[in-house]
Amino acid sequence: MSKTLLIVSGGEGAALAAQHARALGHTVVVSDSDPQAPAFAFADSCLIADAHGAVETAAAAERYSRKIRRIDGVLCLADYVLAAAMVSDRLRLPGLPLHVAELASDRLAIRKAFLSAGVTAPWHAEISTPQELQRVMIARGKAVAIMPVENMGAHGRQMMAQAEDAAAAFHAAREASPSQRVMVEQWLEEPRLELACWIQDGACQMDADSNAKDMASRAASALGISEGPLTLQIAAQQVTGIAARVSGEALLDKAIASALG
Repeated sequence: MSKTLLIVSGGEGAALAAQHARALGHTVVVSDSDPQAPAFAFADSCLIADAHGAVETAAAAERYSRKIRRIDGVLCLADYVLAAAMVSDRLRLPGLPLHVAELASDRLAIRKAFLSAGVTAPWHAEISTPQELQRVMIARGKAVAIMPVENMGAHGRQMMAQAEDAAAAFHAAREASPSQRVMVEQWLEEPRLELACWIQDGACQMDADSNAKDMASRAASALGISEGPLTLQIAAQQVTGIAARVSGEALLDKAIASALG
């Protein structure tokens, strides 16, 4: 049975998902602020809305669902889980609970939850001025990264080992943050492994060793994620990144089916 799937953000991964969903016979709606977003080329309908603005995206989706075609499910392939969760909450669709998405969208809240659950993550700290960044670099060297507090993947993140001006790096990271909040984190140079898994009944399902599966399961539990996709970055036996979204092609069928109920 054909259903209507909203894909939040229109990057290359979303383009692949849009093609995949249409091949399954579904109607695809893509939401993005960029009129040239790659996934728009494969969408039946396009919504212009900033995925960084969860309220804006949810309002656009609600208008579309009410006036044009009922949206049956929401899929997110980039780091905009809060926008996707707000849409599913407003339209009463399957998806990540809003309070879980809020937690998973804040790096400092994630690290606090990890600490409480015994999940190992790199040293980090919130900073408010360029002077604080300079003090961190005096104490810890240049092996740190500066980034927005919002969990937006690589968006706004800079490696201080490559930055020529600490003050400029601070202001750029703050400008990239919707809340104007900035943090620094130890940057581990160990090989960084990205894992895509599916959480079912609180356990991680993926083709990996038991240690990686256990780390993924404990990280998901710390954030209150009991069902759905999870992308995890690991280095030196520490969780360096986490996102409650699907990654890659392997889980697309499952993610689409789950989103559409």
